[in-house]
Amino acid sequence: MKKYLVPILYTLGIMLLGSFISSILYYFNITSDKFNTILLYLISIVAIFVGALKLGKSFDQKGIITGLIYFTIWLIIMILISLIFFKVDFGIKNIIYYAILLIFSMLGGIIGKNTKEETDAN
Repeated sequence: MKKYLVPILYTLGIMLLGSFISSILYYFNITSDKFNTILLYLISIVAIFVGALKLGKSFDQKGIITGLIYFTIWLIIMILISLIFFKVDFGIKNIIYYAILLIFSMLGGIIGKNTKEETDAN
C-alpha cells in the first residue's frame, strides 16, 4: 500500500500546488482564459508523469504495466469525481485528454523503471 501512497501524494501535491499557482495568476489577470486552461492540462500531465515515474522506480514489474496500473487508478478517481461532483458529460474531449494522460503515465513508468535499473547496476 505504501508503494502506491507516495506516488499518489506526489501527484496530488503537484496538482494542488499547480492549480493554486494557476488560480492566483488567473485571478490577477496575468494569464488569459485559454492559457490558464492549457496550463491546467499541463499541470495534470506533469503530475501523472511524476507519479508514474515514482511508482516505476519502486515496482519490479515492467514500466509500461506500472504506468497502466497507475493511470487506471487515477482514471477511476477522475471519472468518479467528474460524474458525481461536477456532473460533466463524457465526450470526445475527455477521451483525448485521458488518452494523453495514459501515454504520459506509461512513459513515466518506463522511464522510472529504466532509471531504477541504472542505479541498481552501479
